[in-house]
Amino acid sequence: MSRFVTLMYHNLEQDPANRYSLPVEAFEQQVAWLRAEGYVIEGFPDLEVRLARGLFPERYVVMTFDDGHRSNLRAAEILSRAGAQATFFLTRDFCRYNLAFLRDDEIRQLAALCSVGSHGLTHTPLSRLDAVHAWAELAESKAWLEDITGSPVTTMSAPGGFINHTVLRQARDLGYTLVGNSVEWWNEPSTVNIERLVNRVAIWQGMPLSLFARIVRHDARYLRARRLRAGALGLARRTLPLHLYHGLSRALYRLRQALPGRQLGW
Repeated sequence: MSRFVTLMYHNLEQDPANRYSLPVEAFEQQVAWLRAEGYVIEGFPDLEVRLARGLFPERYVVMTFDDGHRSNLRAAEILSRAGAQATFFLTRDFCRYNLAFLRDDEIRQLAALCSVGSHGLTHTPLSRLDAVHAWAELAESKAWLEDITGSPVTTMSAPGGFINHTVLRQARDLGYTLVGNSVEWWNEPSTVNIERLVNRVAIWQGMPLSLFARIVRHDARYLRARRLRAGALGLARRTLPLHLYHGLSRALYRLRQALPGRQLGW
């Protein structure tokens, strides 16, 4: 096997205002389709083992969830019943101060079913912080999760995809061995082994199963369009004020929803 796709989810809710919210039924359908098609579904720790051994199944996907919404526990239960895995990246302050997110006892339940990793303290864009504050986000979120779960935390994902070489170097120095980004492209194992960065494709609300299948099967035409969109947002991420960047992201999503041929691209 020469490549694999990593899927990025957020929550399982009926929320038309949030493009990253998926109904539970849609997620169950996607998991069932993956299993019926013979895909092995794993998280970051299993991926690390495969990278070390160089052994990948022919049909393979990595699954991740960001933020720590309470519906993540339901997702983990669905995956566990299907004999599948995922890594859930949790943001400390969401879980501490927002009742819609996981509490400590729920995090322990989640960690008993699937792996967990860091998604920062405050969900602040890491590459926009100075070195001292970026280090604190990485180190303190790691310590928080390790204190709750009693296990080492060695994986993370960058909030909003905001990451640069400085943040990546800090993450490695703190003991993170794999970092998820928001680059919407497939992964080559040899590249991931060297860079320790994992590309992830966001799964959106209303995505038909046929389009989901194209992502999992590394459809170059579709992923190229997603990558172009991600590249444009990446440039904006590095150069625009945050409120303009988020406005552009929402505008691109609304435009995609309005296009009659939206299955063809971003």
